[in-house]
Amino acid sequence: MSKLNYSFKLNFLLVFICVFTSACTQDENLNEEKIIHFDNKFKDSKIRDIYNLRDQRNTLGVAEYLTSDSLKYRREALIAFGSIQDTTALPYCKKILEEENNISLKIAAAFAIGQISSPVLNDFLINYIVMHEADEEVVEHLFEALGMCATDRVIVFMTGFVTLSVPIKRGIVKGLYKAIIWQKSTSLDAALQVMRIYSRSFSEGMEDDETREWCSSFFGKLNSEHTLEVFSSNIFDQARRNEDELIRANFALAIKAFSKANGSATALQKILSTEKSPLVLINAIRSTEAVKYTTVIDETISFLANENPIVATVAADVLYRKLGWNTSKKVYKIAKGIKYPNPRAKALKAVMEERNKQSEIYNFAKDLFDNSSSVYEKCLLLEAMNESKIGKNIAFDTWKTTTSTPLKTKAIEIITANYAKHKSLSSAKGKELNKILVDALLTNDVGQIYTICSFMSSNVAKFKKYYPSVNQMDSVKNNLEIPLQVEAVIEIEKAIAAINKTPYKYSAPKSNVGVKWEMIQHIKENHLAKIYTNQGEITIQLKVEEAPATVAMFVDLVQQNFYDGLFFHRMVPNFVAQGGDPRGDGFGGLPYSIPSEFSLLEYKEGSLGIASAGKDTESCQFFFTEVPTHHLDGRYTVFAEVVEGLDVMHKLEYGDKMDSVVVVKDILASAQ
Repeated sequence: MSKLNYSFKLNFLLVFICVFTSACTQDENLNEEKIIHFDNKFKDSKIRDIYNLRDQRNTLGVAEYLTSDSLKYRREALIAFGSIQDTTALPYCKKILEEENNISLKIAAAFAIGQISSPVLNDFLINYIVMHEADEEVVEHLFEALGMCATDRVIVFMTGFVTLSVPIKRGIVKGLYKAIIWQKSTSLDAALQVMRIYSRSFSEGMEDDETREWCSSFFGKLNSEHTLEVFSSNIFDQARRNEDELIRANFALAIKAFSKANGSATALQKILSTEKSPLVLINAIRSTEAVKYTTVIDETISFLANENPIVATVAADVLYRKLGWNTSKKVYKIAKGIKYPNPRAKALKAVMEERNKQSEIYNFAKDLFDNSSSVYEKCLLLEAMNESKIGKNIAFDTWKTTTSTPLKTKAIEIITANYAKHKSLSSAKGKELNKILVDALLTNDVGQIYTICSFMSSNVAKFKKYYPSVNQMDSVKNNLEIPLQVEAVIEIEKAIAAINKTPYKYSAPKSNVGVKWEMIQHIKENHLAKIYTNQGEITIQLKVEEAPATVAMFVDLVQQNFYDGLFFHRMVPNFVAQGGDPRGDGFGGLPYSIPSEFSLLEYKEGSLGIASAGKDTESCQFFFTEVPTHHLDGRYTVFAEVVEGLDVMHKLEYGDKMDSVVVVKDILASAQ
């Protein structure tokens, strides 16, 4: 090679490197420019760094910010621990409580301790509470944290703690409520303490509706017949006479746990005959499920024609398996005149369970099924027709022929439920079951696989010899897409564990997507979006500073018109209305997942949360909470709240539609 050629090539290479480096730097600058003009707290790059470390579940990286001189960075780091949920963060939280004087830092430390849910610091927390009772606001949050980490000793401490402080009383109730949810506590002493606090709130003139609501929620969630029966007269009285409809509703729901007790039927009769609030009626009707039904059946049947279709649907639900020959005739007559599809289909299900050989009733339902334009009405009618002996093959035939994903999923649910009723199977039926399970497994469809694997896990002792081989199940699992089909993967793993009689250990998705910072740079702290449904318009406020990854995903999907035309595929009255599933059956998602983002936000009426199949599996499905739903706090990401249209939210039914979803700035842009 000549020196000239060498020199020329060397110069050319240097020029190329300079140009390439310059181009890369420009690209980096352009990328940085794209995400630099934030209209929220994330304009601070250090806060962005904390959230990135949080989403990477990097405890030590987050902990470095606890040495910062900045109060806001230390607080953000502590709240980040609440999402990471790593026990190695506990010493840092303890140090904050011991050494810091700032209340907001101590509250953030208490939040993180509760979220980590380890009893390691319980003795320290008990001693701290005793020594620092004057710090009411901090102690309130520490009691809540204790409930999430509760041991028997903690329960004894909380149930015996006496105080005049309203915030601390509220903290005790929150802690005892969380002990039910996080640690499955059913302590009678805990219930006595909560009822004592509730009763004294009136006699002592406490103007604290929040504490009273938490007390009533405690009893609504305490599913212990013998414990609740101790308080029956108080519960009956509050369910009928309290001025607050939410408190009445919570106490009405508590009756369900002991509805066979003396006086329950009479109390429910009185509530059903006098109550006007749909919120209370829904819970009172639910509570009739276990009562001696002849005493309340006429009242329940009367609600089938209620002007509120959700109340009517709940009434139809609880009538299932409660009707006799005469009452089923009465309900069929009413059902034919019901104009709302959901309660009508559920009423027909109750009727056909009793009159399962009458072709007139079956043909009426089949005609509705054939002519319905709603796949969700078809799903309910398929359940109804399955009750008839005439329709014994309807679920199987639908499963084999339908192209509708929600209907196909419903069909396999019905088929497996029918098999689960058998104690044993003939050889022919066993072969038939095997073929169904294998065929469903080989679809590689998340809804089909989830359903059959759930069935297999629950019926190993009866039907194991008819199952697909573990090798075949494992092979299918290895070909599924993570995280899009994570629910199928989890259920296959559970089924294999049940078959092999080994413990199941949840394995999280391999990775997830953190915050797409460019998607939230112009989303303000109080930014609005609008959800247009067939029931009306709902305005929500995005909680970008608490849940940036979730809001970024939501905004990104909205800008792609992802949610337009999707349905509310799940509706549990007085609990949630859930939608945003591209499949429409509850098993749909995205090719990526995002991390769980837990904050100090609580689920109240009109909160929006993200559905998940376990920690860090969040995707596109979201739900509204129709009432304060405290058992979801710290377990599901809160990313928005309804600020207008609560009345519309309460009208949402199974099968309702999202016509469109827009971020408010899009509306302004289109108007201009």
